[in-house]
Amino acid sequence: MTEFPQTAAFGKRVPFTQLRKQGLPPRYSDIIKSLVWAYKLSPDTMQLAATKDIKEIEVMDLAVKDKCTGLRSLAAVISALDKIIPSPLIFRVFDEEGRPLKVAFNLKTSGGAAHGDSEVFRVFHTGETDLPLPQGLTTLESFYKHFAAAVGGMTTSADESLRELEVRHYRLESLNADLADIEKKISKEVQLDRKYALAKEKQRIVKEIKQCQNSKK
Repeated sequence: MTEFPQTAAFGKRVPFTQLRKQGLPPRYSDIIKSLVWAYKLSPDTMQLAATKDIKEIEVMDLAVKDKCTGLRSLAAVISALDKIIPSPLIFRVFDEEGRPLKVAFNLKTSGGAAHGDSEVFRVFHTGETDLPLPQGLTTLESFYKHFAAAVGGMTTSADESLRELEVRHYRLESLNADLADIEKKISKEVQLDRKYALAKEKQRIVKEIKQCQNSKK
């Protein structure tokens, strides 16, 4: 699983009773096995400057019960935790046996609500569990943005805002869904002229996906 600097290690288990007191609905006890506050990414621990939007980032190790490892369930849990913990959160997700599943998070700023909700496409996520950390950056905000881009399978630039990255990510998710849909149609189509038209449309979508993956700035 992706490792963060040991200078930022925190390793504090968060009891479910504490989460309940802060407003987490009791139904999430059927999903969450454990939650550990693994790292505190701050100016002191990362030597990266805080900004108005990103003052500190918390990395949480979320172990989920085996029956609830689907993205929709994870999105619901992440969104619920985002509502009661004000800092931006990055989740390293594990199954009940401790096997890594995903890196996932809503994009949000310090003290603010995440833009997302429990919808699947409101969450940056990847099944790649050993992502390299961004290097050569000067602020926590740039670190957060570049890490989000990597999780979303994109690149970003110094000029792109968090909001612009978020909008592009949602568009990319939509395009990937369109690609999966049209590939299914191509596999079932028997008429050659219709199959050719679908293949042309697939080429257009693939081209737009590549454009969407890379920042224009």
